[in-house]
Amino acid sequence: MTMTYQQQFVLDTLAGRAAILNVNARHNRLYSSGDLVGWITTFRHAGATYSRDGQRFADLREAFDGGGGSRLVTVDHEINVDGVDATQHCVALLLRDNVLSATGTFVDRLVYERGGWYFTSRELQWDRAPRENALPV
Repeated sequence: MTMTYQQQFVLDTLAGRAAILNVNARHNRLYSSGDLVGWITTFRHAGATYSRDGQRFADLREAFDGGGGSRLVTVDHEINVDGVDATQHCVALLLRDNVLSATGTFVDRLVYERGGWYFTSRELQWDRAPRENALPV
């Protein structure tokens, strides 16, 4: 059975979205476990960038600050797939010792290459709410 162009487009988009959610999960687990090398493998082989609160890192090793009892979780993923390119906006939650310590937003660009999805850029902006104004969880 052959599919129409529209059916194939929808299928490819859904498959891309599912794979991008898996990259997010792997990225978060590797960050949380302090696995620098594994975390870097979620980015494209060359030319990927990471920025945190406006500080841009071309060397991903310098950007890594994971592990140490922290757990990164991302939720509310808005993913747009366009062929081999994709963009994503999602909310970042950082837990330390099972207590919410920070929230923020990721703005990402991804690319499909070498049989998988990889981040080409990740921009993290932590929210600036004072701790005493944060809602209890």
